[in-house]
Amino acid sequence: MKSGLFILPFIAIFVAAIFASMASSFADLAVVFRSIGGGLSIGLLLLWGWLDRLGFRKIFGRKGAKYGASSGAVLILTVLVFIGIAVITSRPRFDKTFDLSRDKTNTLSDQSIKAIETLSQQSSELTVKAYFLDKAQEASFRELIGLYLAKGAKFNISYIDPQKDPTQAIADKLTAANTTIFRLGAQENRVTAFTEEKITNALIAVLKSGTKKIYFTTGHGEGALTGQDASGFEIIVQELKNNRYEVSTVNLLDTGIVPADASALIVGGPKYDLKAAESKAIEDFVGKGGSVLTLVDALVPTENLNTTLAKYGLTYNRDFMVLRPDDPRAQLLGQNNAIVGEFDELSPVTKDFAKKTNVVVLFQNTRSLTEVTDNISKFKVSLIGKTTGSTTVKVKNVSSAGDLKNITAERIEQGSFAVMGSATGKVGTKEVRVAAYGSSQFATNQGAQTAENRDLMVNTLSWLTQDDDFIAIRPKDTTKSTLALTSGASMLGLLFISYIYPFGFLALGGFYWLRRKQA
Repeated sequence: MKSGLFILPFIAIFVAAIFASMASSFADLAVVFRSIGGGLSIGLLLLWGWLDRLGFRKIFGRKGAKYGASSGAVLILTVLVFIGIAVITSRPRFDKTFDLSRDKTNTLSDQSIKAIETLSQQSSELTVKAYFLDKAQEASFRELIGLYLAKGAKFNISYIDPQKDPTQAIADKLTAANTTIFRLGAQENRVTAFTEEKITNALIAVLKSGTKKIYFTTGHGEGALTGQDASGFEIIVQELKNNRYEVSTVNLLDTGIVPADASALIVGGPKYDLKAAESKAIEDFVGKGGSVLTLVDALVPTENLNTTLAKYGLTYNRDFMVLRPDDPRAQLLGQNNAIVGEFDELSPVTKDFAKKTNVVVLFQNTRSLTEVTDNISKFKVSLIGKTTGSTTVKVKNVSSAGDLKNITAERIEQGSFAVMGSATGKVGTKEVRVAAYGSSQFATNQGAQTAENRDLMVNTLSWLTQDDDFIAIRPKDTTKSTLALTSGASMLGLLFISYIYPFGFLALGGFYWLRRKQA
């Protein structure tokens, strides 16, 4: 064989690899690049066979033809294997991301993965129309959506330039040039800011088949649902709306009942106790299968509310939680705080918190809870969140601010105290869920500044409304500290390592081997 022609099969492999990479990088021209690359590669192999036809005849015509045939077969199989590897690694499902950040902030969150798993169970296909004028934003979106595809998400994605295809843009009533539209059946959600949190929220929105309504009580000094006031709930309300909940208010003294369309009722931060008639309305609501969450700070009277909660196995205590004076966080955050860091590993609300040892939730104006083991409703109770024992001090017998003066040693207790409780039971054939937390301020605009506090509130409402599939710790935005090997970037960026170096080495070795043999 002519040693000079031995380079042709390796050039054929290089061409196949390069065009496979280009096909992955430019999805709109993938068919063109694959066709050109395949045609050129086959053409080079045929050219090699034609130009060196005498050499091939000589190999297969001599006495060692069997050995030559076997060597030729090995060579052909080797070429096919490398071509196969190039094709396989160009597929999106073989994308691989190595997260090199210390806290794994560039890995898809539990909530995103759960959304992908839920999506895989749907019979309908999720379509994504990605309208982009800004190429930088499009590249960022492609990189981010690749993380979802690598985890098995099945998206039917089409990229559209609204200037080149204005008809589709008008049909989809586009209001922003850079917009992605997620559709699953009749559900639709639009995203104009391209972060993991926004995309996962869009998935959750289209996966939920309907809108569930949540009511906050009013009339007891609770925070407003709108406005930037520190004691309000605007941030949490927006989080709930992002998760496809409808939110409204109800004054139980005026209505006498919880509205029939309520999926859950929240008693959020009352400044004084509910009236007996209001407690009765809550009991009636639970008796019809409704779910309730109470968020009551320390120093607030709870006699009527406790009478109702005790029927389901929970009751608020008359105490007050503070950080130890020698705890450094007491100087930074203020002593009027409790660090909640012990979470129930079995509760759907807190199990994802329990998995991550560095996750804590900050409660202010906090009181503890007690389980009523012999509750008349036979509800099963779980104390799902406790303060960390080394940091928290409890002052007992506190009903008002005046009780915090002249505190004696016998009223002080240090340890781990339950401040979050949940209860489940049956009303007929329907499962009913009740939750009580010893602070409301983690959910207010002031407390909801931290992601963990928002997670806790959203997870609680997902559990109460039996949307358990969507309970998880929220996504963290990806940053550029990741080494991401997407199907296109990996083929282009690692072309030298994957193809040029090994094939060049093999080609050079084959060239000198043939040259020595002919000599």
